Amino acid sequence: MKNRTLRFPSWFQRRWPLPAALLFAVLLAGCDWSVVFGNDPEDEDDDENLTAVASQVTGFELGVSDLDMSLPVYRDGLGMEVVDEAETDFSVRVTLASPVSPFEATLTLIQFTDGLGRNLQDNPGKIVFFTADADALANRFANAGGVVTVPPSSQEDFGVVGFGRDPDKNLIEIAETSPTGATYLAAIGIGASDLEQARDFYAERVGLTERQFLGTDRYDEYIMGTPEDIPSLSLVLMHWTDGSDPRYRYNETRVRLISENPEEVVERTWSEDDGRTQDLDGNRLIITDEPAEPGS
Repeated sequence: MKNRTLRFPSWFQRRWPLPAALLFAVLLAGCDWSVVFGNDPEDEDDDENLTAVASQVTGFELGVSDLDMSLPVYRDGLGMEVVDEAETDFSVRVTLASPVSPFEATLTLIQFTDGLGRNLQDNPGKIVFFTADADALANRFANAGGVVTVPPSSQEDFGVVGFGRDPDKNLIEIAETSPTGATYLAAIGIGASDLEQARDFYAERVGLTERQFLGTDRYDEYIMGTPEDIPSLSLVLMHWTDGSDPRYRYNETRVRLISENPEEVVERTWSEDDGRTQDLDGNRLIITDEPAEPGS
């Protein structure tokens, strides 16, 4: 149990002399503090007692200001294809996928039509594409309306990497490391206000595997996914260390997953306060209802 400082209420301090206060403290010392403070002592060990479950990231949903501006960047600039279009009472949705990908990976762009004011330009994550020719992809990205902020170049320990921004200032990473020779969506990144807690949440409650930790001059990140022998879309948990103050909470981002035990993962990630499945920073989790075997 965590240590707590014993504080006497002001009315007690006024009415009782010090010896009586000490006696009161002695009497309380033998009581069940979990009852006094309303805590279940087993709650602190919940994560340690969870049964292991395997899950896999399959997609990312991202709010955008204007589909007419964003869609060409991902379709024409980054080589994705439209695989689905839908309208709801409050949004227009376009789902894309890379035509040649070693695993299931979709990106859904959502333009909201309900008139509610949303900040869609402070997402602290990133979207990562693997390619055989980073320079060529960066040029296509720029010609389609993207902004190249760091042209591809060889970086120590990271290979050839470049960066850009889409029309909503989402960070795009272009990495020249494609085992298949194709260009495809390889990873999605979300911000984490507490990086270690986020890693533990996704490992123990969602069922992802920690693959790698990377530290850069601007941010630290954990790369989460499936075991190394199962190719899958990676989830990158990012915490910025460059002195900026990113908006980590309640961004218009949603992570899509499949799980071998979806009901269990829903129960572990359900927020009673918000009435939905989400992570510690309020990123929505969309978990497939039907059980699935990750990697299949």
